Amino acid sequence: MTDFVMDTVLSVTLYGEKDATAEIKTLLEDLEKKELSWRIEDSMASKINTECQKGNPVEMDKDFASWTRDSVTLSEKSGGAFDPTIGNLTRLWNVEGENPVVPPQEDIDACMKQIGYQHINIEENTITMEDGSTLDLGAVGKGIGCDEVEERLKELPISGAVVAIGGSILVYGDKPDGSDWNVAVQDPDGEDGAPMGVISISGEKFISTSGDYEKYFEQDGVRYHHILDPSTGYPSRSGLRSVTIVCDNGLLSDGLSTACFILGEEKGMELVKEYGAEAVFINDQNEVTVSDGLKKQFKIIEYAYKIKGE
Repeated sequence: MTDFVMDTVLSVTLYGEKDATAEIKTLLEDLEKKELSWRIEDSMASKINTECQKGNPVEMDKDFASWTRDSVTLSEKSGGAFDPTIGNLTRLWNVEGENPVVPPQEDIDACMKQIGYQHINIEENTITMEDGSTLDLGAVGKGIGCDEVEERLKELPISGAVVAIGGSILVYGDKPDGSDWNVAVQDPDGEDGAPMGVISISGEKFISTSGDYEKYFEQDGVRYHHILDPSTGYPSRSGLRSVTIVCDNGLLSDGLSTACFILGEEKGMELVKEYGAEAVFINDQNEVTVSDGLKKQFKIIEYAYKIKGE
């Protein structure tokens, strides 16, 4: 089944005794509507931003509080490369809009004053924010969706599944023939999602990719992509084209792919190891770096790419 949810393409393949595709779509629609979307007035995210802008504390529900704490921890460990307060800057750039342009520097500077995980204060499940900051879990939203789908699949007679929410993927259980799941790593220069490599995975894992080829625009001969660096206010210039993360948690796979893209290869790989995750980095010279735990499971299939150092 292929559909559209959470502003992206949803693809679901299930093996088992029940067709739960409609149930999965409804779960994700409810997640966006009730929790994650800052655009929907009654959502948890919208309520937090509205009330915190007034200086009022907000009691988060248990799940949202957990997602926010995990996001702030990732912000701390990444030195702010990943930051859930970047929403105002993302909306200013509006790379996904119909006619995006580079914003005026004074507008970028104003947004920069509102960015910083340090502006978020959490006591138990109560959140407050400072200096006009807003909370946006969009950078981990698809990963959270994968986490929620995994929990639902555990309750159903499903033996195996692949669920892709945009660039975040859950592989669950086993294929009917017992073989590994094969997950493609997209070629940053390829057309129509053509792969440059394949990761073979067994068991349950979460895979997320962040790349500069996903959403971008050009102005005066310069290409501007959607992955913004909270330290500069501009699209990241780390020398990477894409980062693919494999780990045991959807929120973290999603957030780590963004953080590592911004950090660059060396610091990004350090963060990957700190979280016990695995990664594939592709730089702007078509060189590929693979973490130790994936070296036997990753295969390049596009001749234009090579393992760095070989």
